[in-house]
Amino acid sequence: MADLNEQLQANTYIWSQSADQITISFLVPETCKTRDLEVKIDHQYVSAGLKGHEPVLKGKLFAPVNHFDSLWQLEKSSISPYSSLTTSPSLSIASSYALMSSPNHSPNSSMVLPAPALAESLTTEPSAQVSADMADILHQAAALGTASAQSSASSVTDEQLSQTASSPVAMADSPSGSGGDPQQSQPKYRILTIHLEKEHEGMEWAIPISAGWKSDLDIDVTSAYHLAGWFETRMKDYKNALRYYKTSAERGHTLSMIKMASLLEMDDPSLPKDTKTAFYWYKRAADAVVESSGTSVSSGPDPLACYIVGTTYGAGSPEAEVEKNYEQALFYFNRAMSITAPRIDIDFSVLETDAEIPKSCLRNHGPHSRDESYFCSAAFQTGLIYLYGSSPDGETVQSVTHVENDPSKALRYWKEASMLGHAQASYNIGIIYANGMGVDVDLWQAGKWFGRAVKLDTTGKLVVPNGVNIVDWDAKKTDGQVKSPPPTAASATEAKTQAKPKKVRRRRKTKRTKEDDGLVGALLVLGSAVAVAGIAWWWYSREKPRS
Repeated sequence: MADLNEQLQANTYIWSQSADQITISFLVPETCKTRDLEVKIDHQYVSAGLKGHEPVLKGKLFAPVNHFDSLWQLEKSSISPYSSLTTSPSLSIASSYALMSSPNHSPNSSMVLPAPALAESLTTEPSAQVSADMADILHQAAALGTASAQSSASSVTDEQLSQTASSPVAMADSPSGSGGDPQQSQPKYRILTIHLEKEHEGMEWAIPISAGWKSDLDIDVTSAYHLAGWFETRMKDYKNALRYYKTSAERGHTLSMIKMASLLEMDDPSLPKDTKTAFYWYKRAADAVVESSGTSVSSGPDPLACYIVGTTYGAGSPEAEVEKNYEQALFYFNRAMSITAPRIDIDFSVLETDAEIPKSCLRNHGPHSRDESYFCSAAFQTGLIYLYGSSPDGETVQSVTHVENDPSKALRYWKEASMLGHAQASYNIGIIYANGMGVDVDLWQAGKWFGRAVKLDTTGKLVVPNGVNIVDWDAKKTDGQVKSPPPTAASATEAKTQAKPKKVRRRRKTKRTKEDDGLVGALLVLGSAVAVAGIAWWWYSREKPRS
């Protein structure tokens, strides 16, 4: 599936060019007739959109066109709207194996830091039931930022909440407390296509619109976004780039909101650095409401913005004046997954049973599209929150809201990410089974997931821990490969002289020695918002050159 920027969407246009022609397309409501449209094509100006609405396309063209030979057409058939980590506090762990998490947003990278202190047990005492706020958060996340979700969500039972939270795809398919399935209720559209004949055949256009119609900023939001990108990437004129991003962002263009936020975090003398305002724009893009179709307003919340806001809440940011809030972090992570899941071609239903996942259902490569990357990153971070809950040992700054630790949910989210080829999620699943964190100790299962992690890892930094042998995914467990509890210190010593795989050694919390450093990696969970935004932006801004 193509990246989102290359897909035809509501409320914005896409464009392409050949040696002699510029083609611009955008969606209009299915009920729209030619009499409902207003299209003007001049020698060097163009304007197009629904009558009575702000034009979807408006401004001065990059170069003159032969307006007598240029034309536009409205397709007859209707279509769907989408056609054609960072640093962290030191957290304790429950065994000799450490979880790995990404210091940036690459699904296939890792970092090893000095070992954290060992903890006696991961299990915590039962605490208060999940708050009503948590129910509202998960309901609102599933509603994808629609206007109905902005109001207070109705309460649900703990069982319903657990079922909803454990399956992001289920949330997208049938969100509780929402007015209906947002994917099924989406309106149909028709395509409006404009063909502009170049006056100078063979001339390469950098962007379709180079200036406003009657004034500098008299320009549609999509063209303002493209023009700002031209100033930013080609001219290195960040001041003008910020000006055009801002005029587009203020009119609801979510991509411009994200770009503007990233510029406000830059260390550049021509721009004022403002982390607080940057977070405001990220959050506004994450909370964008789906507006009327066929106009140049928002198409709804952006998954990258949701992920950045989620990591900011997960880490807290004094610069942005944001407190650490795991409930809000889960809200935005789940929203990111709910948005992207319907656009990912994979069947997660195989996880609904305890049966082994067929190899044919597993990707043998890392996430390819942005939707897959955002889904995997959000699922990975969600799993980390559920693994420890809101009060992990070693954290100096606690979440202001409570989240119950639930390793089974962490396992579910990581399995979904692993199916899409996320190496570190696969590695952490191996850790879960090797250490018996919420499940029985099973070194055979751990070996399967460690083996998958190593195959997916492109950095070479994910190493299978001592005591676990890699198991081929299609291998069958024999009678001698049964689940076993953690061995005693004596049995672990004896195992060194035997041909059997080394077993996990459970330790009580003790002062860490140099010997421990060779056995324990590091857990990076949720770090600074600035680093999160900056690195995520690096991934987001990589655009393929237009042909």
